[in-house]
Amino acid sequence: MNVDRTIKLKLGVSEEDKPTLKKTIILFNTVFNEVAVYGFEHKTNSKVSIHHATYNDIRERHPELPSSLVQGARDVACEALKGVKLKNLPTAKPFAAIRYNQRVITYHLKHGRVSIATINGRIKATFNIPKYYQEYVNWEVRSSTLKYDNRKDAFFLHIIFRKESPERSGNKVLGIDRGIVNIAVCSNNVFFNGKQIKNVRAKYAFLRHKLQSKGTKSAKRLLRKISRKERRFVTDVNHCISKTIVNMSHDVFALEDLTSIRVQSRKGKEFTRKLNNWSFYQLAQFLEYKAEALGKAVIYIDPRYSSQKCSKCGDLRKSNRKGSSYHCKACGFDMHSDLNASRNIAQAGISCLSRLHVNQPNVETV
Repeated sequence: MNVDRTIKLKLGVSEEDKPTLKKTIILFNTVFNEVAVYGFEHKTNSKVSIHHATYNDIRERHPELPSSLVQGARDVACEALKGVKLKNLPTAKPFAAIRYNQRVITYHLKHGRVSIATINGRIKATFNIPKYYQEYVNWEVRSSTLKYDNRKDAFFLHIIFRKESPERSGNKVLGIDRGIVNIAVCSNNVFFNGKQIKNVRAKYAFLRHKLQSKGTKSAKRLLRKISRKERRFVTDVNHCISKTIVNMSHDVFALEDLTSIRVQSRKGKEFTRKLNNWSFYQLAQFLEYKAEALGKAVIYIDPRYSSQKCSKCGDLRKSNRKGSSYHCKACGFDMHSDLNASRNIAQAGISCLSRLHVNQPNVETV
């Protein structure tokens, strides 16, 4: 299995080369629109038939655009037509992102340089690869897209890297219970407490309430800024938690499928606000792609009764759980309710793997 990653780099482009790069982007998207019109009118998204019908004409009208970029625009247009099933005409804005293949761009990743084909020959640009992207430098470069941000007057290169994912070597399962008080509780007794997170979110909620009551333009501008800061905070926390979890000595991570959790009846508006205020889905996504790169896996199990079932004897009753405490009335087993749930999730993960004809894994319950 292959693992793909996309990194975003801000390009350092000289002032004299910026107009050339802008015109290249505009012309690429012009060709995209011309090809899309032909394909839509003739009800085809075949790259071969569209190439034979449009290539020579486009080269005559736009000789300054390199042939590889003409073909790239055609390919993107054909894919867009296929995506909408020829039901409507896809159009590209003048500064929409454009695709570069290996023939029209040369990377010097370790030196922070790139050579890009344009309507006036190749231009050179520079970039800095952040520390958290360094691991991808030795991966295979697949393709890239170039985007111009008109508001910032800046160019950004999105590079797609690929490497082959290592095969999973074992089937040791870790159950993970996600919640509000504890963001994540693992079946190996590791807790990720949400107290500090709760305090930070409360601060943002207080600031939002004050700014919303004012309603001025400056208040709205500050609200947007706070919203961005809060999103970055959530993302950073989920990154840190997921990185710690995937580096544990387990091969499979079992999570509850919380797809419909937000539409279930809950304990009042305050609980619902807290529930909707944390990105359970984002944490799962981060776990998935980080685990994939390490040759590990994430599986999802049915969430029903994981909090009510005794992980020791299997007794199932709602009254066993009271807040953060779990006491089994059948066998007398006592445990933190979230930890008990995580162990039930791990056991369900084992059953799931067994149904997939995988060797019986081990679950850590120390």
